[in-house]
Amino acid sequence: MRCRPSIPHRGTTLFALALAFLPSAPVLTAQDPDLPRATFRVTAHLRDADTDAPLMGALIELSGHSRRYITAMNGRVSFEVPADRYTLTAQKGGYATLRVDFRVQRAGELAILMHQLGDLDTSIPERLLVKVTESGSGRVIEGAAVSLPGGQARMTDARGWVEFAGLTGTVAEVTVQSLGYETHSQPISLQEGRTTVIEVAMAIDAVVLRPIEVKAQSPFLERQGVYWRIDRGWPDRLLTRAELVERADPRLADAFRNLFPGIRPDYQGHLTFLVNHLGCRIPVYMDGQPLGSDVRGLNIDDIGPEELELAEFYEPGRIPARFGGVSKCGLVLLWSGRRAGREGPR
Repeated sequence: MRCRPSIPHRGTTLFALALAFLPSAPVLTAQDPDLPRATFRVTAHLRDADTDAPLMGALIELSGHSRRYITAMNGRVSFEVPADRYTLTAQKGGYATLRVDFRVQRAGELAILMHQLGDLDTSIPERLLVKVTESGSGRVIEGAAVSLPGGQARMTDARGWVEFAGLTGTVAEVTVQSLGYETHSQPISLQEGRTTVIEVAMAIDAVVLRPIEVKAQSPFLERQGVYWRIDRGWPDRLLTRAELVERADPRLADAFRNLFPGIRPDYQGHLTFLVNHLGCRIPVYMDGQPLGSDVRGLNIDDIGPEELELAEFYEPGRIPARFGGVSKCGLVLLWSGRRAGREGPR
């Protein structure tokens, strides 16, 4: 799941990689060794990534459990498990075998998307194809690092695929890493005499937060799609007003310093810019409008952190379409307390 600060937003979201819940049962202690472990009911929803149709008859396996499960006509399957970390493997004819990491801390649901193989040629022997996607959204991840033992490593292409050829043996230890996602590492059984195809759905960050119920809702932020993006875990990082005030030392641009590796303010005369590790200027929007890039426009450091309600930060490749969707540098979206409907200091 994506690392998200505790800010009010709508509803409870389905996350494909991590369930963020607090246990309702008392915590077991070393003084009670004979007490049974509390179990929680988890319901997985399997759907086609392209058509959103429920997938019936998919075979589900959980790490550490010998029992297998089959999805029903509505694409759902439920199981009772203790609080722990698990890897779910989903298999269905015509689809890439899917591996999903998730964490259970209370009863909840998983949204799982599977991609069809289409006309992919699986007759080539000693080949491994790995597709890397984002859990929950099914979005392919370009530039993810996929490695095998012995130093073999590849970067996923624009479609999220990476290929390894000439493999020997029956098992390959696959490790997948990508900035902003939890590392996935697991042995994969190689199919003899044909291509092995797997899909790894990456969890957004390793920090898991519990669901947050809505206390207030801003019509302005609703129209700007803020809640919609937050519900789907799109922002790479969210900063609340309190966090902005704490991090802005001494100016607002400093709140974004090292938010991700290499992010820093760049000062040119009276102007302040945010740049990434390549020195690329990150566009900054205030209430949906771009800040000026010259002395006539509003500068990021002209804004007091206490004036803001929250800030969204996006890495390159994750820019919302309504803000261009093509920035190679990233994106910062600032939302003022005034436009969000906040009256006075809180």
